[in-house]
Amino acid sequence: MGSEPIIESAWDAPETVYDRGAATYDAMVGSRLYNRLAWGTDPADYAAFAGEAVASADGPLLEVAAGTCAASAEAYLASPRPLVITDRSRGMLALAAQRLTVAGRPRSGTRLVQADAFALPFPPGGFDTVLCLGFLHLVEDVAPFVDGLRAQLRPGGRLFASSLVAATPVGTRYLGVLHRLGELARPRTADELADLFGVPVRRRGSMAYLTLGN
Repeated sequence: MGSEPIIESAWDAPETVYDRGAATYDAMVGSRLYNRLAWGTDPADYAAFAGEAVASADGPLLEVAAGTCAASAEAYLASPRPLVITDRSRGMLALAAQRLTVAGRPRSGTRLVQADAFALPFPPGGFDTVLCLGFLHLVEDVAPFVDGLRAQLRPGGRLFASSLVAATPVGTRYLGVLHRLGELARPRTADELADLFGVPVRRRGSMAYLTLGN
């Protein structure tokens, strides 16, 4: 019983499609074929970016909208940093907990918190690093959302974030379809993100990566 991961909750909501489809989502985001065909990129890129975030400091790290930790789990298991991992979906967090369990023992120093990314239940200034992978493209008014993430940082802390962007022909069409279905915000380009936040933005295929200080 003591080895069972505990998922705390700061989000009182019924089961969602993300809970019911957590395993399908996990398989999709981890698929090299899907990512290459749809977005012109590779899950290894996501993992490398997560690794940069984990290696950027030694103190507490917050991952927001973490899903199943498909991209970040390997770096977490190799690091002793204190972690707080959040997602709105309890089903996603349950799979993340499995990823962060080795030989029947959950990774020490890890909190799993069911929470809304737009209303994080933590005092400001508590983390050296905030990581938010593949989420900004879901947010229409992205600047205030990013400000909220940066508010979680200690002085000198860094935010690592990634977003799908309109870049490749296939990816741009796909983003347009998803936008019309109401699944995500108006597609932005990497240059738009760079102008909005005043930082260089790296891009591979349809995925853009940015790092912001506090």
